Amino acid sequence: MLFHSLFRSDGKRPILSGIFRAAVSVVCWGTLFPVVSYLLKRGTVDSYTMAQARFLIAGGTMLLYGAFKSRKMPWTEIKKKDWIGLITQSVFASAMSVLLFCGQERGLPVVNASMLEAESPLLIFVLGILILHAKTSFLQTLGLILGFAGSMLVLKAVSSEGIMLKSMSTGDFLIFLGATCWALYTVLSRRTIRRIGGLRYTSWSLLFAGVWILLFQLFSGMHINYPQGWADWSCTAYVGLIPTALAFFAWNNAQRYIATGLLAVSGYFTPMLTALFGWLMLGECVTILQMAGMVLVVGSALIEPDIADLIRSMYAEKREKRKAVN
Repeated sequence: MLFHSLFRSDGKRPILSGIFRAAVSVVCWGTLFPVVSYLLKRGTVDSYTMAQARFLIAGGTMLLYGAFKSRKMPWTEIKKKDWIGLITQSVFASAMSVLLFCGQERGLPVVNASMLEAESPLLIFVLGILILHAKTSFLQTLGLILGFAGSMLVLKAVSSEGIMLKSMSTGDFLIFLGATCWALYTVLSRRTIRRIGGLRYTSWSLLFAGVWILLFQLFSGMHINYPQGWADWSCTAYVGLIPTALAFFAWNNAQRYIATGLLAVSGYFTPMLTALFGWLMLGECVTILQMAGMVLVVGSALIEPDIADLIRSMYAEKREKRKAVN
């Protein structure tokens, strides 16, 4: 039911459809870091194979679903320039995942690993202006800054002791590179998605991302360590289907309905959800400053112009309905 609803658009409020899709992706990604940390700690699968498996599972499953839904072969009606976009842009998705998992493999805490989602909104915002010539406003910029500040509190990069720059490590640098790759994937994919649709773009780009990682492993002479046992395969299947297939599709499909700036703001919710999932699933502590950061993140979304206008229009409609009833 949820996956089916991602294909449907609210004709009256397309922005609401985009926000819903972005929210689905954020919730799904919030569960990624705890599950991957669990798998990597078990030592039965390495970061490269984990990234490869998630994309191959996601891309293959989505291609089968798309073919069943449309009754067409998944490669039909895709032009040469779109194939070039799919193949080249998938490099950034594969690099993002490898860098992220390598950072986690170096022992980064769950919340630190989600720094990718704190840094990428600003990078998406800036690259959207530079590459897509996206328009912006003062409130939108302010919302991004507030969201970033809130994320820093959630991620404990800023604490009562000040800015914790001393905690930066090679793993943190890998996460930053991953955030850059994710921002490039998001911005560069926008035009291709609008031509061929979110489902086909996501399916093929994820499959190609998995193939890129597999080829890198083979040419580098790496040993491929696939999961062992039903528990590891169950977790790997979950990573491939929920925080990859469903999350990537929801995120990519959201680009058909909302601007880059609004999409970027939604990314700030992932560190917040990751902190909450880390608390519920792994027993990690959530401090008062982290809760204050969560308030800032929610506030950053509420002052975003598109969301503020949507709330005002919905409130006005509700008020008019009350008057009509009375």
